[in-house]
Amino acid sequence: MRRTLILVLAIGIAATAGSLRAQNPGQPSPGQMPAANGEVRGSVVDENNAPVARATIAVRSKRDSALVAGAIATTEGAFNIQGLRPGAYYLRVMSIGFGPRIQEFTIADASARASLGAIKLSRVAVALSGVEVTAERATVAIEPDRNAYRAKDIAPAAGNASDVLDAVPSVQIDGDGKISLRGNENVAVQINGRPSPIRGVQLGAFLKGLPANIVERIEVIPNPSAKYDPEGMAGIINIVLKQNTDLGVSAGLNASIAETDRYNASGNLGYQSGPITTFSSLGFNSDDRGIVGINDRERLDALRVPLSITEQDIVGQNGNIGQNLTTNVDYELNPRDVFSNALSINHRHSTDESVSAYTELNGSHAFLEKYDRPRDANTKSWMFDYTTAFKRTFEPRKHELAAELRFNRSDDNDHTALWKEPFTLTTGTVARLESETDDTDALTQQLTGQLDYTKTFNPTTKLETGYKGTARWLDRDYLVRKDALGTGNWVRSNLSNAFQFDEQVEAAYGVLSKSAGKFDLQGGLRAEYASRDFSLASPSKSYPFSYTSLFPSGVVSYKLSDVTNAKVSYSRRIRRPGSQELNPFPSFFDVQNVFIGNPNLSPEYTDAFEGGISRTGALGSIQLSPFYRRTTDVIRVDINTADVIDGREVTSVSFKNLATSNSWGTDLNGSLRLGPKFNGFASFNVFKMVTDGGSESSLSSDAVTWSGRLNATSQIMPMTIVQGSYFYRAPMNIERGRFGAMQMASFSIRQKLYGDKASLSLRAQDPFNTMKFRVNVGNDDITQLTERRFGVRAVFLTFQYNYGQTPKVRQPKQEQQPESQTGFPPP
Repeated sequence: MRRTLILVLAIGIAATAGSLRAQNPGQPSPGQMPAANGEVRGSVVDENNAPVARATIAVRSKRDSALVAGAIATTEGAFNIQGLRPGAYYLRVMSIGFGPRIQEFTIADASARASLGAIKLSRVAVALSGVEVTAERATVAIEPDRNAYRAKDIAPAAGNASDVLDAVPSVQIDGDGKISLRGNENVAVQINGRPSPIRGVQLGAFLKGLPANIVERIEVIPNPSAKYDPEGMAGIINIVLKQNTDLGVSAGLNASIAETDRYNASGNLGYQSGPITTFSSLGFNSDDRGIVGINDRERLDALRVPLSITEQDIVGQNGNIGQNLTTNVDYELNPRDVFSNALSINHRHSTDESVSAYTELNGSHAFLEKYDRPRDANTKSWMFDYTTAFKRTFEPRKHELAAELRFNRSDDNDHTALWKEPFTLTTGTVARLESETDDTDALTQQLTGQLDYTKTFNPTTKLETGYKGTARWLDRDYLVRKDALGTGNWVRSNLSNAFQFDEQVEAAYGVLSKSAGKFDLQGGLRAEYASRDFSLASPSKSYPFSYTSLFPSGVVSYKLSDVTNAKVSYSRRIRRPGSQELNPFPSFFDVQNVFIGNPNLSPEYTDAFEGGISRTGALGSIQLSPFYRRTTDVIRVDINTADVIDGREVTSVSFKNLATSNSWGTDLNGSLRLGPKFNGFASFNVFKMVTDGGSESSLSSDAVTWSGRLNATSQIMPMTIVQGSYFYRAPMNIERGRFGAMQMASFSIRQKLYGDKASLSLRAQDPFNTMKFRVNVGNDDITQLTERRFGVRAVFLTFQYNYGQTPKVRQPKQEQQPESQTGFPPP
C-alpha cells in the first residue's frame, strides 16, 4: 500500500505542477490575438559593468502601461523575453540595492528583435531593518545541468549536513552514513565545489559533525561537464556552505539532542569589513546507537537438501564522536585580486561493541553447538585539509584566472579484538578461546594543484580551460595476533601485512560554450594520464598500473518557451578502484565474513547520456530526466559464500571486473508551492540494470528497481512550520543475490522564536522503525541471509539561534553564486 501511495503522490504532485498555467506571453489566453515573434534581449550591469544577477524585468505597454511580460535575469545578468507583438513598450529593471531603470523600445514587423545591450543600474543605500519580505524563493531551482535544493526548506529541522542530504530527492544515506545517488554509491561529493578528500564511512562521520545551519543548498549534478573531475559514475553532489555573506559580524548556534544518546552542538562566526572576509564553524557530534541483525547460513548438497545450518544473531552498540573545525579567510588585495585560505580539521573516534550468538544445527535442525563471538573495535582518525587560492578578475565572470594549491593529511588507527566464548547448558560460557586482535595504522597524504582560466570572446562565446594535478600516498600497516587457547600466548598471524599505495593523475581540460538563438550549446574534452603502484611487504610484490583516458562531454539546451526547457547531455566518467578494493589481504567483519581486495582491478568507464524537459510555473515545476548509462570493465562485488580463509569456512566479499553493465531509466521530479500554507515536492526514479559478466564469469544480473520520495511542508501558523517526508526503495537483484527493500519516514515541527532569529524544532526520525538493510546471497552449495537494523529511530530536539548585523548589499562574488555548467555569457 505504501509503495502505491508514494508513486501516486509523486506523479500527482508533478502532474499538478506541470498543469499550472504560468504567465507566458508566448501562450495567450483564449480570445487574445496570437503572440508574435518579437523579442527583447539585453543584460543588467552595475556602475563597474559587473553583471547584476537575478534582476527583475517587467515589460509594459507604452500605450496604457499594462503589464505584458516579465522575466528574471540569469546569474550572468542576461535576459531574453519572447512572444511580443508589434508595438511600443517600456522595460523596467529592478534589483535589491539598486535604483530602478526604465528603458523604451519598439517591436516592428520589419524588426522583430530589440537588443538593448547593457542596462546599467546605480547603487542605492538599503536599510533592511523592519522590512517585511513577502517574496517566496523556490525550494528547488532547476538549471540546465543541475537541481539545487535550499537546505532550510527541504530539511528545516535538520541537525547536521547528513540530515539535509537525506532529504534530497534521489539521494540516500545508509546506516553507516554512506551516500548514494540513484542507488549508486559511486558519487563524487564536493563541498563548495571542491572534491571531498575523504569517502565512505569517514565522509559520513564528517558530515554528521557539519552543522545544518551553515548549509545553504545542495546541488545535484547527474551529468557533469569535462571541466569537473570525471570520478563519480552517478554524478556530483555539491554541498554549498554559507560564507562570504557580507554580514559585518554574524554568528550562529545550533544544538540538538535525542533520547537515544545522540546529540550535537555547533557554532559559527562570520566577519566582513573592507577587504577581509572570514567565516569559521566549530561542531561536535556524538552518536551512540544499538545495532541488531542476523547472518544465517545454510549449506546444501547436490539435491539442495540442507546439510548444516548456522544461525548468527548480532546485538551491538556503535558509538561515534567527532569534532569539526572549518575556517575561511578571504583578503581582497585590490579590486582585481583575491587571496583565499581555507582550513578544515576533523577528529573522529568510533567504537563498535557487539556480540554474535552462534547456534550450529544439522540439516534436520537438531542442536549441535552454541557459542558467542564478541567483537570490540576502536577507531581514531584525524583529518587536516588546507587550501590556498588566488584569483585575478580581469572582467567579472567574463575574463578570470584562478590558481589553487591543496594539501590533505589523514591519520587512521583501528584496533579490533575478536574471541570465542563456548556455551553449555550446564556451565554457561567459559574462558575466551580463539582470541584475535587486529591493528591497522594508516596514513594518507594528498597534494593537488589546479589552474583555471575563463575568457569570453564575444557576447555569445566563452572558453574555460585548465590543468589539475593530483598525487596521493598511502601507507598502511596491518598486524594480526592470535591466542588460540586463551592462555596469553599471543602469536603473530600470517594474515599480518603492510602495503604502500601511490597514485598520480595529470589532467587538462577545455570547455567551449555558445548560445545561438534559443539554443545553448556546450562541448568539452578532458585528457588524463594516471598511474598507480600498489606494493605489498609480504610477499614482496608490486602491482604497477598506468593508463591514459579521454573524457568528452556535451550539452544542448533548447528554450521551448519562457517556462519550458529541453536538453540532452553526454559525458564520460571513470571509477578508479580504491586502495581497500585493491588490498589483497583479508579483513574480517566477524569470524564468518571477510573482506578481500583485488590488486588487479582496472578502472571502469561509463558513457552517460541524459535527456530532460522541465517546466516552471507560478505554483511549481515539473522535470522529466530519462537517462542511459553503459559501463565497461564494470567493478562489481563478488560474494563467495563457500570460501576458505586462514583454515576456516567463511563468506568472502571481493571485487572483480565484469564485461559490461547497461542501465536506463528516468527521474520524475515535481514541486508544488501554494504560498506559505503548503510547499511540497516528490520524486520518482525507475531504472533497469543489465550486467554481463563476460565469457569467463558466471556473474550476471538483469534487474528493475525503483525508488520514490515525498516531502511536504506547511506553515500552519505565522511562526510554526510542520514537515513530513517518506522514502522507499524497491528490492533489487544483484549478481548472486538480492537486496531487500528500504523505507523510512520522518516528521518535524519547527517554532520560530524572536522573529526569525531563533527556532526550536522537534523531529521524529524513522518513527515506525522500518529502516533496515537486507541481502540474500548464495549459490547451489550455500545461501546466506544478512539483515541489519542500524538504530536510526530517534526523536530530536533542536535549538538554533542566528545573530547578525543589517546586511550591507554588495555585488556577490562568483564564488558565492556558482554558475551552472552551461555557463553561457550574456547576449
